[in-house]
Amino acid sequence: MSEERGVLVLGEVFVGMLSPHTHEMFTAGRDLAAELGVPFTFAYLGSEIEEARNQVGELDPAIQIVTRELEEEEPYVWQAWLDAADAVVRETNPRVVILPGTTIGADYGPRLATRLGYPMTTYVTSLGVEDGGVVVTRNILGGRAQTSIRCEPETPLIVSCEPGLFDPSPIGNIDAVTLQDVFAELAPETSGDAPVKAGPKLTDADRVVSGGRGMKNEEGIRLIEELAEALDAAIGSSGAAVLQGMLPHDLQVGSSGVVIRPKLYLAVGISGTPQHTWGMKDSQYIVAINKDPNAPIFQMADFGIVGDLFDIVPALIAELKG
Repeated sequence: MSEERGVLVLGEVFVGMLSPHTHEMFTAGRDLAAELGVPFTFAYLGSEIEEARNQVGELDPAIQIVTRELEEEEPYVWQAWLDAADAVVRETNPRVVILPGTTIGADYGPRLATRLGYPMTTYVTSLGVEDGGVVVTRNILGGRAQTSIRCEPETPLIVSCEPGLFDPSPIGNIDAVTLQDVFAELAPETSGDAPVKAGPKLTDADRVVSGGRGMKNEEGIRLIEELAEALDAAIGSSGAAVLQGMLPHDLQVGSSGVVIRPKLYLAVGISGTPQHTWGMKDSQYIVAINKDPNAPIFQMADFGIVGDLFDIVPALIAELKG
């Protein structure tokens, strides 16, 4: 265990890809550590860690790197993430732990704080230092006001930062050509601010078509857009699709996104985690399309279609355009 109490960032890796929000947390952690004058540790947790390592360039030798490989049979197992994060915190002994306020961070973060007995602040919009103590600022009253909280220097703290409010930093040497190629995929214009065809506003729409991890690629995104257009529906997203940069954060439905109550909600390629269903469970009618017959989303769906979205969605679009 390290004797120096520094700043630790817990990043996220999904199938070998660093999430866009991990780059934001890297910025927040690096800047806070510099302001405090303490060591900075960057840890990334998830699956296929070796692939993600290729996205990290030459770092300042003063930055400690920690990794934890998670072998999960499901897309997200909270116990695995909690145990990995707990091990890293105990190993590095940080003063401040920073993690993304994503669906996953919002799930295991409070569990980690409870296990360690640390105070935790969520939905943080900025970090600073005052008289040696860390000052966190967060929105209250639905964003109509802000409040700041100062944590004494001797008190460890876990911070969950609001996605999209910190400038994402390439992690490592951005002068390397190979890294420029990798990070181009994670830049704001192609991840958190990915372009989506104009349509009804998500929070006001009577009909919503949401895409999840099952979209897989640009072709899947295009099908979601075409289906939404055929239905005159708004486009929504699961947290997993946002984390993988397929759709922007402002379309995320769930506990870390928006809560909506449309008349019709189509969940396409979405497994149905509690974090997502919290944001759409009160829809009048829920239709689910998923190739996994055991996907949790079917438990709450009024109508379910078991099959590959790449086969079903084109047929639905053709029928609607008739």
